[in-house]
Parts: sequence; structure tokens; C-alpha cells
Amino acid sequence: EIELKNVKEFWRERQEHKWHHEDTKIIGTILLLLLLLLVLTTSDPGRAANMESEPIREPSGAVLLVVDGLGSSYVYPEHRAYALDGSPLEGAVLFNLSGSGTRVVDVQVPVPETTQSHSVLVTGRADVDPENPGRTVFDAAREESYLCLGLLQRGDAMPVLQEMDAILYLDDNSLYGAEPIVGFRAGAAASLSPILQKWRDRFGRYTGELGIPAYINYNAWALDAAADLVGNLSRQRFIMLVNAGGVDSAGQERGAEGYRKVIAALDEPLGKLAEACRKKHVLLVVTADHGMVFPGKEGKGGHSAEKYADRLEARRVPLVFLGPGVEELNLGGSWSETDIAPTLLSLLNISAGLTGNGKEMPVAESFRLAVSGAPED
Repeated sequence: EIELKNVKEFWRERQEHKWHHEDTKIIGTILLLLLLLLVLTTSDPGRAANMESEPIREPSGAVLLVVDGLGSSYVYPEHRAYALDGSPLEGAVLFNLSGSGTRVVDVQVPVPETTQSHSVLVTGRADVDPENPGRTVFDAAREESYLCLGLLQRGDAMPVLQEMDAILYLDDNSLYGAEPIVGFRAGAAASLSPILQKWRDRFGRYTGELGIPAYINYNAWALDAAADLVGNLSRQRFIMLVNAGGVDSAGQERGAEGYRKVIAALDEPLGKLAEACRKKHVLLVVTADHGMVFPGKEGKGGHSAEKYADRLEARRVPLVFLGPGVEELNLGGSWSETDIAPTLLSLLNISAGLTGNGKEMPVAESFRLAVSGAPED
């Protein structure tokens, strides 16, 4: 296990790297402007200097990973988690959550309740009715011929399930319940059927252990299946919603220490999914529907009950964008879960048409300039 002092050291080095990266970008921008000025002032008046912006490569698809119950108070160095009795609670380091891309430092959910929050996430509306959500990111994506996929372990209302062209979901939200259910919309890609059925059949292999390993493997099943799907999708743009429920369950059933252990174990399957997305030029967005609050270092956690719901440990969630078209930065300011949907669609160059009041986050990579026609010595 990593001691807390080593965790702090890791994050300090990580922040210094980010700051150095930002300084390097600023210096690079200044040098580029000086170069352009030099070209324009020394070129032969009769010979034009051509400046062209190189297009930023668009993602071939997107994975929206929702880790149920993962509070940023437990995984971000800027935040600390405290129990209701004031006790400080230990967090975990997820190297694959912070290695690259944009990390949004302060994101809060309007309502720290699973079903409501999942509906906010896909609509950008804080007041959304989960049973009648209206326009979602999946409606917008389908209009642009995107395939909509779901790997869902808990939390989504039936209207969200019905948005999917193909889905693998757990109807009873149980670690030890019935096997996952496979569903398809008429006309969905036939090649998806054997992959989803394979992961339906593999669910039992991930759920044979008891105790903390059961929650860890429950998460791993969802992320491993998502990585396999990404690797097998070709020539088809898609949005995949992945919902991993083991962290939430561990917090409510195994207390603060069990919660921390299950979070820490996310790093390996998250790394596999991130690598699969990188190889296929797929955008990966990692977030959560709510956090978790504990009465003390001992005792089971919660998030939606009145004594928990207003706590930052319940409302603050991580948000990381990884992949093509995304800047390398830590984004400050205060942001809402309602801002995720319009930002996701913008990165995919999809016209949103959402009815919520969410705003696009400034996470997109800047354009690149190419200069030609400069005079030779």
C-alpha cells in the first residue's frame, strides 16, 4: 500500500509536471508568434507566406465511464474527505485518472442520488425527470449516425436503457444476482451480438469471490468488457455509456476502508480501458454520479439521505477527459454535472440541441498553424 506521505509526494510532482507543461505551451505560443512576425516582415512582397491551420483529429467515438459513488474528495489532491464526526478519511491514488488529458478540479452534482444524477449527466438538465428525460446526448449522437451502446450495472431509468442500440445490463443491481441481460435495437450492428454475449457469459468468472474482492471484480468486469468492445468496434462512430457500481456498493456496505480499497483497485482496469481508447482514437470521459459520506472511520456510508446530501464529499465528483482533441491541463473554476453533456458533444463535433443550461467547458485542444512560402537564405 502507498503511504499517505507518498501519495502527497506523487500529487506534488504531478502538479509540477502540469504547471511545467502549461509554461512550455505559453513559451511555445510566444515563439510561434515571433516566428510569424519574422516571416511577415522579411518575406519578399511579391511572394506570399502561406499560413494554414491544421485540423485537430476528431475522436472516432467516446466512452463515458460513470463510476458510481466515486467522490473526488477521495482521489483529488486539492480536496480532503472528512467524516460526519470530523475524522479525516484516507483517499487513494489513481495514476490512470490523472496521467494525461484534462482534469476538472471542482465539479459538483445538483442531486447526489443515483438515478437522478445519471439522467442529469446525459441531458445537461438539473431538473430532469428520469422517467421523461427529453432530449439526451444519445438522441443528438444518433442524428449524426453514431451507434449508442451501454454497459450498465445500476442506476439508469428505463428511458435511458431504451436509448441504446445495444446494451448489456444488470437488472437487479446485485453483485451476486442474475446474469447480465443483452438487448438490441432493431438494425443494430450484428457484429456486436457475439461480443456482448461473451461478456454476459464471463460475468460469473468475475463474481465468484466474497468480501472486498467481489466489489473489485464487479468493477473490473464492466471496464474489461468496455475495453474489449472498444477494441472490436471499427469503422463505426459510437458513444458508449459504462456504469461501474462496485465503489458505491462498497461504500454503503464495507465502510470507509473498504471503499478506499475498492477505489484503489480501479487503477488497473481503468488503465486497460484508457489504452484501448488511445489505440482506437476514442475519447474517454471519466466521472461519477455522486460521492460518499461516512459517519466516522467506522460505519457504513451514504450520499442521498438528508444528513449526507449537502456535504461536499457527496456532491463533488471527478471529471477527466482523455483522448483526441483534448488539452493537457488542470481546469480550475466551479463546474456542474450539467456541463458534461454539452462538452462531450462539442468534442465529438455534434450539434447538441439540448434543453439544459449546462455550458461547454474549455477543454478542447487549440488549433495548429502550418507556415509555408517563407524566403530561403
